[in-house]
Amino acid sequence: MRGYLDTATRFEFGTKAETLTRLAELVRTAVVLPLEYFTVAEWRGEPEQVLTRLCSQQWSAAPLIVRSSGYDEDRTGSSLAGRYLSQAHVSGRRELRLAIEKVVDSFDSDHPENQVLVQPQFEVATASGVVSSYEPSCGAPYRVVNWTSGSDTTEVTSGGSVVKTWYFLDGNAAVPPAAELEGIPELVLELEELIGDEPFEFEFAATESGALILFQVRPLAGVRPIPRGQRHAEIVAECQGQVRALNREQSVALGKRTVLGIMPDWNPAEMIGVRPRPLATSLYRTLITDSVWAESRARYGYRDLRGVPLLVDLGGLPYIDARASFTSMVPASLDDVLARRLVEHYIETLRGNPQLHDKIEFTIALTCYHFNTPDHVRELIESGILPATDSALLTKGLRELTIAIMADHGPFAADLRASEHLARTPVTRPAEFSLSHLEYLLTTCRRRGTLPFSGLARAAFVATSMVRSLVELGVLTATEADALLGSANTVSTVLLHDFATLTRDEFLARYGHLRPGSYDILSPRYDEAPDLYFDWSREAPPASASTQFEPSAEQLRAIRELLVSHSLPGSPERLLEFVAQAVAAREYSKLHFTRFLSEILVEVARAGARLGFTPDDMSYLTISALCDSRSADRRYISELVRAGKERHEMTEILCAPAVLTDPAELTTFVAGNGAANFVTQSRVIARVADVAAGDDPTDAIAAISAADPGYDWIFTKRVKGLLTAFGGANSHMAIRALELGIPAAIGVGKEQFEQWQRAGVLEIDAGNRMVRAVGAGRS
Repeated sequence: MRGYLDTATRFEFGTKAETLTRLAELVRTAVVLPLEYFTVAEWRGEPEQVLTRLCSQQWSAAPLIVRSSGYDEDRTGSSLAGRYLSQAHVSGRRELRLAIEKVVDSFDSDHPENQVLVQPQFEVATASGVVSSYEPSCGAPYRVVNWTSGSDTTEVTSGGSVVKTWYFLDGNAAVPPAAELEGIPELVLELEELIGDEPFEFEFAATESGALILFQVRPLAGVRPIPRGQRHAEIVAECQGQVRALNREQSVALGKRTVLGIMPDWNPAEMIGVRPRPLATSLYRTLITDSVWAESRARYGYRDLRGVPLLVDLGGLPYIDARASFTSMVPASLDDVLARRLVEHYIETLRGNPQLHDKIEFTIALTCYHFNTPDHVRELIESGILPATDSALLTKGLRELTIAIMADHGPFAADLRASEHLARTPVTRPAEFSLSHLEYLLTTCRRRGTLPFSGLARAAFVATSMVRSLVELGVLTATEADALLGSANTVSTVLLHDFATLTRDEFLARYGHLRPGSYDILSPRYDEAPDLYFDWSREAPPASASTQFEPSAEQLRAIRELLVSHSLPGSPERLLEFVAQAVAAREYSKLHFTRFLSEILVEVARAGARLGFTPDDMSYLTISALCDSRSADRRYISELVRAGKERHEMTEILCAPAVLTDPAELTTFVAGNGAANFVTQSRVIARVADVAAGDDPTDAIAAISAADPGYDWIFTKRVKGLLTAFGGANSHMAIRALELGIPAAIGVGKEQFEQWQRAGVLEIDAGNRMVRAVGAGRS
């Protein structure tokens, strides 16, 4: 029925049952439950004898689990995890027979060496999950633990519940995030000593006492492991040094320490991705986060942080320095003592609530005046954050700053004029690449594009804050607020109208410069790949008129009373006009400056082409290197490309949390909830197929809610990419995508999934940890 493998020989993976049998004799830091297994041939030939043997086991009186152990499962190069059936909570001979038949019937073939594995059902675990010896997506030398409460590991592999993910590096005294995981590091090391260098993963359960139960060990299919070498350790140490330095007192940015995040303020995770190529990062810094961001805020009445970069580059991973950001959001009229108190409060709030890192202005910082500002200031006083004497100063500073922003002749009006001027400025393209033309594009984009855009975006935030406060006070309903903000004639509404009414050539002449990744040279422009983004064969839907908001007389009266009581000038009509104007101006300004940004990328590609370099090669350069007088020297560029690729290879194998508060978090951290798991380093742009709604996933990105093995059929349809709401890095669909080399975003969260599911066309850039909606979607 079964025999033990020779433990003196080099360890080799067998079937699930064979591997567990061998490990039961070898592993000391975990327990393998008693087991029996048999082949399908044995079952077909002598089912009663097999049942009798099983039922004679002392442990068979308790509930059992019947599991597949296929000859093609858990092999090097192909794990087929979750492919075949398991039957849990089986009691008695009759149920056992039925369960075995179901498992046997689930095999793809009648191969006689397929096996069935029977063990006692384990149900007293406080935690369970899957551990990978290397990071499953890129092979980086991190241990990755996906775990959840309870004893059912399918909650992790199927993506059926909230899964937490712990990353850690060996040799760093990693403190487990849960007591039940305390033995995991030692178990990983023991298994690695037995198995060798081949990447593997295992399913486990942990008891309240900390004992670990080993359910399964299998090769980590499709992963090319990155050696745990000195270079990776050096890069991590360099990044830790940067974080330590940033957490010291600074002369301009206020406060004792900082927080680094990928989504506060100018949100690099959204704009350039988590692991951008050097060109994208350098453009973002040159055009916004080195100086433009601070200059704009100073012009709008905030503290002047010119000379302080907002973006911090940790080994190629872009983070926002929250201390610099928060300091730049304090009105310039406040003294250093009050400003410091505010910034330190904001920093500590973010440290204690890292999940707020993508919404710091709405939930943490007071950055403008609105109708609930006095209440928010009062909360700071009552909680002891600020002394009562500072209340009037803070309120006055925010009010004056906001009034200046909304004024007819203030910075908003000036930026609006600058943006309109840029809209009238044609983008020219000389016959051949010209360094002087590239420098002109960069200067124009920065001074007349991103600088005004930064201000208009600030005004749009003020407008949105005003509207939110009207909702909180009951003057507007949430639906009315949406209608008010939606009544702005934004680029999105006009683009949809134009797509429905313009010819293909007319539409591309107006919008052809747009790219899904504005700073990404590898992201095709609309006019470079129009059929990739739009279905020109179908009749365009009728253009819909934008929703118009018409306030009632009672609402206008309430707003007028609020303006008077809060000492804000102007009329209700002017306030609502400002709201619509600011929201629209932000979007149009972006449309205008991206004409120049997109052309910069065209010029970079042309600069490379003249020397025999591809756009992919050029993505590894920085924009400053291209503006060097040596940029026409092929050897010079070739060396920069080589060095850039080498650096980015290290970036691709760095793992770090979305919010960094301590250098130690670069060696051990728990990924925040809702952080997607990306599979492969590939990218794809394709239409989205809502599989549950019956969409054909052929040549599409398949969107399915959970990582259920029942969806395996989609892989027969030439699926280009995969998107799921739930699931971890070790879920069934993540493993299948990895084996097949399909870029995937697994476990993006329910809300984000539903948004992307409705997109017409989606881009998944797994290597850069990004998903973008790039085409018109379904309503």
